[in-house]
Amino acid sequence: MRTYLFLAILAPFFAYSTPMKLAFLDEFVVPADLRVNGDKVGGLSSIEYTGDQYLLIVDDAKNPRYLDATINIKGKKIEHVRFNKSTALVKKGSKAGVVDPESLRVLPKTNSLVWCSEGSVRYKHPPAIFLQNEQGLAPFTLPKMFEIQDNSGPRHNAVFEGITVTPSGKGVWVSMEGPLKQDGKKATVQHGSMVRISYFDFASKQMQYQFAYYLEPLVNRTEAKPDAFRTTGLVEILQINEHQFLTMERSFTAGISDGGNSVSIYLVDMKEATDIKNLASLNKQQFRPANKTLLLDMETIKQQIGSKHIDNLEGITFGPVLENGNQSLLMVSDNNFNVHGKQLSQILLFEVITGGNAS
Repeated sequence: MRTYLFLAILAPFFAYSTPMKLAFLDEFVVPADLRVNGDKVGGLSSIEYTGDQYLLIVDDAKNPRYLDATINIKGKKIEHVRFNKSTALVKKGSKAGVVDPESLRVLPKTNSLVWCSEGSVRYKHPPAIFLQNEQGLAPFTLPKMFEIQDNSGPRHNAVFEGITVTPSGKGVWVSMEGPLKQDGKKATVQHGSMVRISYFDFASKQMQYQFAYYLEPLVNRTEAKPDAFRTTGLVEILQINEHQFLTMERSFTAGISDGGNSVSIYLVDMKEATDIKNLASLNKQQFRPANKTLLLDMETIKQQIGSKHIDNLEGITFGPVLENGNQSLLMVSDNNFNVHGKQLSQILLFEVITGGNAS
């Protein structure tokens, strides 16, 4: 593994609370039949900028891997995208067990990666967080609340979905896609739910802090059939300073001609949130969740996008500084390898506008 450059350049942009908005710039759609090293390019569930390249994790339990890509940005356009390499996350014979990779980040000034797997609750394969380098995989120790039980623990396909490295580089925040069983019902059209976001330090590889995050209700797609499959979740998290994050929520309703995905980006502040790591359940307990502000409902920019489409967006990262001095931000979608019907692997480019111009 090579050494990656950590993006310390981001700190001046987000060192203090400031108005912020995201302006859409461009879209690139990855060809559906593209392969690299013989592996199909798809299932792109996260994206991470390393300073010169992008790493994209592939949501494929049968062949867990990440891709190394070059994305050239000129002006405010994506000029070229090239996928260079496919690298296995788990070698044959590894003790990692069954993994379902969801998000990957780079550690500062090292040749190490950190990534999370939501496992398979249905088949009793536990979720996991791994530190990975040339020496192999080192799992984090998970508290009992994340153990798979009949009446407690995570729900299937709603476990560790997002991960972000702290500005200090000393640890990571890992976000749940949905609520633990003991924390209440799953979000519906009528109500949201509380999910946990947890801090693990690299020194101990154990959880040190945790706060609650309110997941919005499902977007009510009235054109869907009454019995249509519906789900929603917190699918990615990106820390921007000591106490603020960007989060990505994705609501999905099956059987709709536009694909049924509704995606929103929020600015989240956990400075005054309660540390809930010792709360066995969030039901009937007093605590203060993180504050959140809607930054962007993707539906509002849908007509600006070349494909006129919002797909299954699951990844978000800050990219290079644009020519005008503003920070760029990129998103990527997971096309599920088109097993559920035609989907796109989208790469979307945004400009981060802060200060007076953002209000």
